[in-house]
This record gives sequence, C-alpha cells and structure tokens, in this order.
Amino acid sequence: MSLGTSMIVPATPADIDAIMACERRPGYEATVGRWSREEHLAGMADPTHRYFVARRADGAIAGFVMLQDVAIEADSILVRRIAVAEQRRGHGRQLLGHALHVIFDELGARSARLGVRAYNASGIALYSSFGMREESRREEQGHGSAAITVMTMTMSAETYRQSRRANP
Repeated sequence: MSLGTSMIVPATPADIDAIMACERRPGYEATVGRWSREEHLAGMADPTHRYFVARRADGAIAGFVMLQDVAIEADSILVRRIAVAEQRRGHGRQLLGHALHVIFDELGARSARLGVRAYNASGIALYSSFGMREESRREEQGHGSAAITVMTMTMSAETYRQSRRANP
C-alpha cells in the first residue's frame, strides 16, 4: 500500500534493527515500549502477530506497526505498537490507517483495540481522529514508584466502515 512518500509493506527479520531504532527514540520508552531482538524475531515468527513497516523511497524505514491477536476469525485485534523514526511527518497516520485496513478489510475483525498512556496527548489525538474511542482506564506500575493511567481505545468494524464512507 503506497501512501504519501512511503510504501507500507510486511516487515522481515532484516528490518528488526530499524524497528528497534524507532522504538528506542528519546521519549518513546514512556509511550511506545521496547522489545529485544529475540522478542521481535519471536513476534515475526508467531502467526498471531503481523508487522508492517513504512519504507521511504530511499529504502529507509520511517516507522512500523505491530498487530497482535491476529487469528483466522478474529474478534478483536490489538494494535500493539506504532513507532516512527521522525514525528510529525505523517508516517504514524499512514501506519495506523494501514493497520485498520488490515484488521477490518483483510482480516474481518469485529474490533480493533490499543492501549495508550493517558499523558500521550498526540497518540490519543491520532487514534481519536480515526474514530477510536476510550473504552476503559486502568492503573499500571510505572518505571518509578508512580502509577500510570493507561487508556484502552477501541474501534468497531461498523465505525470503521462509516468513517471510510465519509472519508473515501
């Protein structure tokens, strides 16, 4: 799927260094999360995971998205992680749009969900702009002693179809 200046394609093990570089950007430790090379290799080998990268015209990876809980007849698919090499370039929007396309149009899931920390205003704004809505909140233990509020945001297949009709 080509969007803007990037092509969204399935990720391969050769992309793991770039994926890890994206999720290790300063500040992302508090919003995105980080996996080791072994965890990403295991994820790519797991049939319940799907990875996609945004590849720029020069071949460099602009970002990635990881889906979990993918199944033949999926009820709800988790958008586990979205990370970009450079913010405010539209790559996160491209990746989320592609992820929702895969979740609803290709896999036929009934809903998509993701977790976002309540202080991640730019992430919440992006997800909301696609029609995702807050479903619940929970407290998690942070890296320090303070608790962190994590919102679960969801989108139904019907909301996705309605938004596609309104914004083709």
